[in-house]
Amino acid sequence: MRRAALEKVREDPRGTAARILDAAEEVFAEQGYGAASTREMARRADIPFGALHYHWGSKKQLWEAVFKRLGDRTRDTIMRTLRPGNTVRELTDNLIDAFMDLLIERPNTTRLAYRMCLEHRDLHLKSVRDMFSELSRFGIGLVRDRVPDAQIDVPAAIFVMSSAFMGALVDVDAQEDLLGASVYSSQRARERLRAELKRLARFAFNVPE
Repeated sequence: MRRAALEKVREDPRGTAARILDAAEEVFAEQGYGAASTREMARRADIPFGALHYHWGSKKQLWEAVFKRLGDRTRDTIMRTLRPGNTVRELTDNLIDAFMDLLIERPNTTRLAYRMCLEHRDLHLKSVRDMFSELSRFGIGLVRDRVPDAQIDVPAAIFVMSSAFMGALVDVDAQEDLLGASVYSSQRARERLRAELKRLARFAFNVPE
C-alpha cells in the first residue's frame, strides 16, 4: 500500500488519488478482488489508465488502501458517535444506532467485509482484522463493565449481532421482499430493521426490559 497516496487522499479528498480510491472501493464492493478491473476503476474515476498505476501501483495495493481507509473510517466514526447511555438498555440501543447509522451511510462497508471473507487468505488484511478486533474488545469491555453478572457468552453474543448486522444490510433483495423496500432508500424499512436489531440485541445480551 502506498502511504504517500493515502496522505494525498486525506489532504485532498477530491483529487485524483482520492477519485481513484473511491472508484476502486465501488468496483471491489461490486465484483470482489478477482473480477475487479483496474481499467474499469480508471474509467469510473475519469482518469487516464496510466494515472491509476502512477498513484497506486498495483491492484493489490489499491485493495489494501481501500480497506485501510474503511477501517479508519469505521473505528473513528464509532468512537466519535457512540453515546454510552445511562442504563444497559440505552447502551445496547445506542450501539445498534451507531453501527446502523454508519453502515447505512457507507453501504460499501458491509459489502467489502463480505468480499474480504470470500477472497483468498493471502488477501485477508491484518490491519482490518486488528480494527475489528479492537472494536470487538471495546464492545466486550462495555458489556462486561455494565453487566458484570450477565450469564452470557459475551464474545459469542457480539459475533451473533455483528453477523446479523452484516447479513441484514448486505442483502438488499431480502430487504425488498421482507421489509417492502431497501433500507438504503426507505426510512420505514430502515426503522423496521432497526427495531428488530435492537430487540435481538437485548435478547442476545440478556438485557432486562
